[in-house]
Amino acid sequence: MPGQVWQEVTLGGYFANPRLSRQLRYSAIPLMKFRQFAKVFAEVGKNKGDKLEFLKISRIATAGGPISESARIPETNFTIKKDYITVTEYGNSIPYTGKLEALSEFDVTNPIQRVLRDDMALTLDKACGDAFKSAKVIYTPTSTGYYLTTNGTPGGVADVNLRVSDVKNIIDWFRSNNIPPYDGTDYICIASVKALRGIMDDSNWVEASKYGDPERLFAGEVGRIYQCRFILETNVLSNAVGQNGVLGEAIFFGEDAVAEGIVIPAELRAKIPDDYGRSKGIAWYYLGGFKKIWDYETDGEEHIIYVTSAVPEE
Repeated sequence: MPGQVWQEVTLGGYFANPRLSRQLRYSAIPLMKFRQFAKVFAEVGKNKGDKLEFLKISRIATAGGPISESARIPETNFTIKKDYITVTEYGNSIPYTGKLEALSEFDVTNPIQRVLRDDMALTLDKACGDAFKSAKVIYTPTSTGYYLTTNGTPGGVADVNLRVSDVKNIIDWFRSNNIPPYDGTDYICIASVKALRGIMDDSNWVEASKYGDPERLFAGEVGRIYQCRFILETNVLSNAVGQNGVLGEAIFFGEDAVAEGIVIPAELRAKIPDDYGRSKGIAWYYLGGFKKIWDYETDGEEHIIYVTSAVPEE
């Protein structure tokens, strides 16, 4: 039977057990790590269709240079591209009965709202993380070097963990391609537990608590090295890819990586009671979407590098 009901102890009956602690405990969940870095388009709203458009401006077509006294100043241009975010509905709900509400020693709406908020955070962060993972530039570390492809497909199988030398290769690629740092100073890496292990063991690793106060740190931030700040993530990225599971996955990015278009912000909604007040419920709802801003295939530049591996042959 779906929802929360009185007759099943695991679905609500336990709430009236007199031997039960008055403190409710909840399963541990990861915080949102990807969505905090999405560029929010605040100007979008209702009644504008199911596609939220945004513009991308190219670099100048021809660079300037020295001119002689009698020559005219050269003229050039830039190109404008239009892209869009597809709007999607997201949501989930938990129904409960009027009987459960009447007999429970707890306010049943409190735990329902808590687990729904947690589910909302996980779901939307994964949707945002999937946009980051759509990067065409793929980096795969190996014991003899690395693969770097620009077609969205890993060049080979990883057989080593992510190393500081790999971090340097990735940040140097961003610099060589004139990709600005995320905050004007540092690039960002969101990584799984295994992907971070090899980097955190390096003697040059600086723990987050040693270079920033809590108000200045991103959610999940654990440290920094080579002009890159690292975020630990356990919801979207895999720990199991690579040869013998030694790699894990990571996302490196600079400025303007992923956009979020919001039509209706994430919110909790109460169901209009029916069956004469016996059937109730609470839901979370969101209308919007996520999209990678720059695409190597169509724009000639990419602001994200996805560290992952091809699947090893059996």
